[in-house]
Amino acid sequence: MKQKKKLAIVLIVLFISTIFIPNVKAEGILSNFFDMLKRWFESSPLGNIFTTPIKRPEVIKLIFYPEAFETTTQDAINITSENTEITDFKGVVNVDFNQNLIILKQGNSPLLIKEKIGVVNIYGLKLNKVELKNMRLVLISGNWNETTENGTLMINDFLGNAIIKEKTIELEGNVSKIVKG
Repeated sequence: MKQKKKLAIVLIVLFISTIFIPNVKAEGILSNFFDMLKRWFESSPLGNIFTTPIKRPEVIKLIFYPEAFETTTQDAINITSENTEITDFKGVVNVDFNQNLIILKQGNSPLLIKEKIGVVNIYGLKLNKVELKNMRLVLISGNWNETTENGTLMINDFLGNAIIKEKTIELEGNVSKIVKG
């Protein structure tokens, strides 16, 4: 009878501990055991109660007015303008509004492309972080619209398209986080 009580207590303690295990990474000798319990509990019907929520992307349109802007693409992008079409470009995109030029430097290559700014479309642009400081910004998200003449903004995990015009850059797509300064 005492053995059944001890076994019942051990099982109850193990069950209760699984509630807290999804948020804990155990180190040391019991880590395999706790990792196994964590995987079991997360796959159980109650597992979603205690898991970390997934970031929900926000669809935005961001228009900004920089003097210059430079980014390095993470994945291959496609670029089109009135007279040019570039597919699977991966490298540095440098926009210089003072010189009215877009300069594309292909990664791991001496290839350099210079294009006059007109209307240039970039498709499939992925950026981990974009920080804009002290510039004119227009941010549109759903029914929300904000304009500032001298604002600061940071967006994370942008995935979408860009349009470069004579004095502006427009980003339209999904972001996981928006921080206004």
